[in-house]
Amino acid sequence: MDLQGISREKKELAAAACMLLFIISLFLKWQTFGVLSGSGADLGSWWLVVLIALAAGGIMAADALGMEIPLRRIAPSAVATYLMTLLVFYSVVFILAIDGIAYGVWLALVFSVVGLVLAYSLYRQDTR
Repeated sequence: MDLQGISREKKELAAAACMLLFIISLFLKWQTFGVLSGSGADLGSWWLVVLIALAAGGIMAADALGMEIPLRRIAPSAVATYLMTLLVFYSVVFILAIDGIAYGVWLALVFSVVGLVLAYSLYRQDTR
């Protein structure tokens, strides 16, 4: 996948959009037990995952819009990349641990991985 032709701002806004879509996927069906089903928001720590996704998406959007981010020694893309790896880990652990997986968790994994790839490409640009 060649991300060289995409501008920095578009990558940041796309990563922020992925985080928004990740949050939306938390409210979709994540697991099924016969006729019963549960969403990602039925888990005990869903609010923490929402805060992580909001922070990562907010950092990306603020940097894209040229806002001053109060991170003096750390690149904003590094912080966002780290936070997005936590979301990927969260989705993968849920997939591996639970039976009866539904479409919501797969969407969450896709959005978190796409956001991570975009954020990591920005981090690589910042460290060069």
